[in-house]
Amino acid sequence: MKVLINNICIRAISSYLPEENFEMSSLANSYGEKEVVSIIRATGVERVRIAKCGETSSDMCYKAAEYLLHKEGINREEIDGLIFVSQTTDYILPATSIILQDRLNLSKETVCLDIHYGCSGFIYGLYQAALWINSDSCKNVLILAGDTTSRMIHPLDRSLKMVFGDAGTATLVSIGTKQMGVSICSDGSGYDRLIVPAGGFRIPVSGLTNKIEFDVDNNGRTLENLYMDGMAIFNFAISNVHKNIQGLLDYIDWEKSEIDMFALHQANRFIINYIRKKLKVDESKVPINVQNFGNTGPATIPLLFSDLAPEAENVQRVIMSGFGVGLSWGSIAIEMSDTHFYKPINV
Repeated sequence: MKVLINNICIRAISSYLPEENFEMSSLANSYGEKEVVSIIRATGVERVRIAKCGETSSDMCYKAAEYLLHKEGINREEIDGLIFVSQTTDYILPATSIILQDRLNLSKETVCLDIHYGCSGFIYGLYQAALWINSDSCKNVLILAGDTTSRMIHPLDRSLKMVFGDAGTATLVSIGTKQMGVSICSDGSGYDRLIVPAGGFRIPVSGLTNKIEFDVDNNGRTLENLYMDGMAIFNFAISNVHKNIQGLLDYIDWEKSEIDMFALHQANRFIINYIRKKLKVDESKVPINVQNFGNTGPATIPLLFSDLAPEAENVQRVIMSGFGVGLSWGSIAIEMSDTHFYKPINV
């Protein structure tokens, strides 16, 4: 799917980081220094932020949203749409976006929606917000994107413990003068490559789903924990993402030389660099901050912009690209010369 959506503006982006800073080097005594160094070298992840006990993704997004609304000085009555993008919602039901509408003291006429996506989720959130605005349903939409992925990882699964972190973000999308190009793809045949098998209605939690099993690399997890087929996800990303970005550039008739920033989902350093090389763009245009935060799911792209503030305000034409669970992937092209970027709070 490719489409152009007019009269859009990404007005502001903020983020929240939990207090605990977990250094990967601290695992040397448990996993062995040689293995830890090897994993850090491969992924580029040196440290991550971990949400404290009882702190949810909605809590982090709420704080990011409060900060953004304060800095922008916007009247809450002006917000008429709220999208919550997360795989770690507060409850199976009700929708967490509804709860956030009340917590943020937004109008009862605010339209709310949960998008249950991970690493591609911010792209879906922007697309949905742009549709609401383009249809004259809304004028100002808050996209709150974040995950507490650390809660889904078993302590004995070092393959994932050394990759994923927690964060929450807020993005304000408003009616404006910019044009947004969108390209989104899906491949459900790979649904089981990145999955928490138990806990839904296909495999309910039971006495059988909490038994620890070890894989060939001695990573332990239960059916209630996150599982990732690392090689399958790697092959999927390096095969599809650069083609999706190039296809979008061709569709909107932008040249790569005209792009100020390629804001890629921060999966790991190797994948990001591979995509950059396939696109044949200079590394100065493809920022990486995975070393300090790890993979924060749907929060990685807005967190990247926030982390680069205020320098990010110098960018104009931007390509964003997210990819992961589903399998799903997508890219967005937009000018961001009017966007305000705020540094992460609680750093």
